[in-house]
Amino acid sequence: MSAVEFEFLIDGEPRRIGVEKGERTATFRDGAGVIEAEVRRVSEHELLFRFGGRTVRAHLARDGGRILVSVDGREFVITEPPPGTGRTLDGDARTPEGSLRVRSPMPGKVIKLAVGAGDRVRKNQTLVIVEAMKMENEIQSPAEGVVKNIYVSVGEFVDAERPLFEVEPVKSSVPGGAHDD
Repeated sequence: MSAVEFEFLIDGEPRRIGVEKGERTATFRDGAGVIEAEVRRVSEHELLFRFGGRTVRAHLARDGGRILVSVDGREFVITEPPPGTGRTLDGDARTPEGSLRVRSPMPGKVIKLAVGAGDRVRKNQTLVIVEAMKMENEIQSPAEGVVKNIYVSVGEFVDAERPLFEVEPVKSSVPGGAHDD
């Protein structure tokens, strides 16, 4: 089983959910408990969950940076936490040289590389798009810097926590050499 943890806002409230994905099942963990469910994709924007003798259908739609989810007549808006909430470097690690290794937060397929080696990037700029469960997830730079290494290619499948990019932070133009991280 591969496991990954997601941090997001549901209708503006912060949530952290762990997901362990098996061959046909998934285990979801949050502060309220644990649910194991059989998960089946019905269509590009529809999932079917079976758990505890119950079947639930979820409809998904993307609206810019938001994901709109409808389950049993209830609608939810899922968004990324705002910058500066402590999430920016979560899952990323510094190399001994001080570069940042940007890791995949979930298993999926690389469908687009948005930058190349040697490119200068802004903090929160999209580096790569990973498709997971038919949803496109933009993986962003944790800091302003230069792309030092790219560890993946388009079409490649990646596991959660796999290094995708290495970004070497650059010193900002602020006197005193402050870093943007």
